[in-house]
Amino acid sequence: MSGNDPHDRSRRSTPLELLYDLVYVIAFGRAAEELAHQLAQGDPGPAFGAFLFVIFAISWAWMNFTWFASAYGNDDALFRVATIVQMVGAVLLTFGLPVAFETAQHGESPNNALLVAGYLVMRVPLIALWLRAARGDAARRSTARAYALTIAVAQLGWVLTVVVPIPTPVTIVLLVLLAFAEMTAPVIIERRLGRAPWNPGHLGERFSLLTIIVIGEVVWATTTAVGALVEEHGWSASAVIIAAFGLLLAASIWWAYFLVPSTTVLELEPARVFAWRYAHLPMFGAIAAIGAGLRVAAEGVGEGHLSLTLIALSLAIPVSVVLLSIFATWSLLVRSYDFSHVPLLAASLTPMIAAVVFALSVDGGGEVEAADSVTALTIIVSLVALSFVVEVIGHERVGFRHTVRALARGSARFARS
Repeated sequence: MSGNDPHDRSRRSTPLELLYDLVYVIAFGRAAEELAHQLAQGDPGPAFGAFLFVIFAISWAWMNFTWFASAYGNDDALFRVATIVQMVGAVLLTFGLPVAFETAQHGESPNNALLVAGYLVMRVPLIALWLRAARGDAARRSTARAYALTIAVAQLGWVLTVVVPIPTPVTIVLLVLLAFAEMTAPVIIERRLGRAPWNPGHLGERFSLLTIIVIGEVVWATTTAVGALVEEHGWSASAVIIAAFGLLLAASIWWAYFLVPSTTVLELEPARVFAWRYAHLPMFGAIAAIGAGLRVAAEGVGEGHLSLTLIALSLAIPVSVVLLSIFATWSLLVRSYDFSHVPLLAASLTPMIAAVVFALSVDGGGEVEAADSVTALTIIVSLVALSFVVEVIGHERVGFRHTVRALARGSARFARS
């Protein structure tokens, strides 16, 4: 385990990495299901709090493994066993997700023993792998040891927030500080001790593949929600609307995400990887939350007890976060300004704002009968989906030319250097 070639353009995701990603389909899907269930109960505050916590835990564990695998993954027997053990930990963590949402609903910390146990099983093998890399890569020994120490200290902190009886507000503050410290540590380590031999092109592919997997959760949520609605009430205009616009949202998110030239820019400017990496944290969670919003829409139509305002917000908030995350990802990578991008972002967000305003005007936050909600639901879901359609068309027609020019300038600077 002496380190991979960071400039190897033939580096691709391995079958083991793809298998590892499949476990996260379950984790993201379960988190979205729990969020939808809590939203349907009319308790959005604790639900979103718990969702943010568990999505960070899931996404951050995946990022840590991907970072190491890009730098030192050699696909030998020890690495395979360590990776499979981490997959077992991810499954254990998934079992702790319902408890996290339930405790948050009662005003307690979402962190719990089962979730932490899963996190331990996920991250202790990673500590061992970093120490193994330190032994095999003398040139980067300090960097590898620093990563191992950081994960060990952070994991000890996660455990203490469960076993030590402290007030919930203090626990929440400590969890936020731990998350901030874990995100800051890699930047400091690599700037002061040297860069781990991660591969920019490989990272670009890995993050894009997980994005596709999370988008798949939107498709799964669409088919599951519509299937349950049809089974109970038969095919209706509402079921067709949710199915059509759910799939349109999934396709549009995929299209918009891959308009960002991540791999190309990272290969030219590897130093921009950290900002790009962290922009994916809210994006992964927000895409999964769109699936939860579609479940809420289907349940509201089927049961007739949810307000259109709640349905609109359940869709508009995560879609807005995804749009802003893609915009931030492009900006952090390309680092080039064009006047067309801000108006395009504003134009993309406008239909979502209109959807929420329309929902408020229809029901004033109160309940609406399912039989009377078809037209209103059509308008709300179509307006939310229209946001990404505007983004895709606008970027293809206007923004893409600017992206090409910015890449040409970056390539020229790279050639001169």
